[in-house]
Amino acid sequence: MYLIYGESYQLIADEIKKIIPNDSNVITMDLAILSLADVITEASYVSLFAEKKYIIVKNADFFGSGKEKENEINLLLNYIDHPIQESTIIFCTYNKIDFRKKITKIFKEKFKIIALDNLSNDAILDKALEYVKSNKFKISKEILQYILNACQNHYDLIYNELNKLFLYYGKPEEIKESDVFAIVSQNMEDNNFKFVEAVVTKKISTAVKILADLTALKVDAISLLMLLAREYRLMYSATFLYSNGYRKNQICQELELRDWQVDKLLKSANLYDLSNMAFYLKTLAQYDYQIKSGKLDKDLALKEFLMLVVA
Repeated sequence: MYLIYGESYQLIADEIKKIIPNDSNVITMDLAILSLADVITEASYVSLFAEKKYIIVKNADFFGSGKEKENEINLLLNYIDHPIQESTIIFCTYNKIDFRKKITKIFKEKFKIIALDNLSNDAILDKALEYVKSNKFKISKEILQYILNACQNHYDLIYNELNKLFLYYGKPEEIKESDVFAIVSQNMEDNNFKFVEAVVTKKISTAVKILADLTALKVDAISLLMLLAREYRLMYSATFLYSNGYRKNQICQELELRDWQVDKLLKSANLYDLSNMAFYLKTLAQYDYQIKSGKLDKDLALKEFLMLVVA
């Protein structure tokens, strides 16, 4: 079994690919919908041909602040003592885990826990360049840096923008500056900043006007939802650290942000308490799953979230 945790959807997906061989039998389960009992039942089932299978378990938040029924945890503890060799379970969570919890301690003793820390700016640039090369495209570092700036160094957004460019070209070639400006809007960075700021400061009428402009520029609603999730996560983290006695320079160091960014986060967070921000983060995570599973339209999800914030 494995436990992978980190803030980036794509980094977690990349890590899972390292574990699962090609052409494997893969089953994806989500604890936001299913129970641990469902996961254990699936893992315990072995086909007549004893085929190896990999079970990806999303939203395994019970390793951290998430709650799970005691009998469900006991089922997992029993399974840990007697795992099925034909089944590999990969637990994933986008939240921090709590190493003080009994289940986390026992899991760490017997299995592998993979922590995916946020990438530095240089690491994101290198990883993005590597991704471009792996798809046999070429791009200058200057043009790639423009994309990073437009996406606020958010790796998941950068990954999505690069995929849009690959799709635009159709076949591998050198990515041109003019095409990047056309696909990744020149106004994207500034407008995205303004949109996110308007939402988190609850200036919804302003947010709606900016959203109309972004829609005209064909900015993906998923990208905006990701940016909102990132902003609320940073607000939550900065507020939590501040409330626990961290000074501003310590918060800057911990979150790899500048003074003015931390000031802005703490000011915006004054409109919320920690439970509010945690609720919005959970809601955005649920939207992400529903969109990716085809249960919710991405544009509708974004509009619903705006209504939720203003309520």
